[in-house]
Amino acid sequence: MKCARGFSMVEVLISLVVLAVGVLGLMRFQGYLFHQQILANDYNAATNLAQTALEQRHAGASPAWCDQENFAPPEPNASGTLARFQCRSASKGDQTAVTVRWTTSDGEAAELSLTAPSRLQP
Repeated sequence: MKCARGFSMVEVLISLVVLAVGVLGLMRFQGYLFHQQILANDYNAATNLAQTALEQRHAGASPAWCDQENFAPPEPNASGTLARFQCRSASKGDQTAVTVRWTTSDGEAAELSLTAPSRLQP
């Protein structure tokens, strides 16, 4: 009885196919994670803009770039990533709401709204 040693060509091809499917899955997952990182960065920037506007309004200063009833860019000459964001603030009663709107890397509209009391209660 002869004992065969080594791998057959079919076994090698099957292992290469399995390896290729795994590598392609990892590459797709990496692209997904990169896209999610961009979305998270946009959300973080919008949160920072809204928080800054709320803090300025609470301190009595009126942020010129976010002191309108209509959406306006955060800075008149904004460029790069910041140019995609628009801000609006409104006060109703004792509440101030700041809404930031932007376009995601997919081209979809996204919006974030923060609300805080207009004045601190004694």
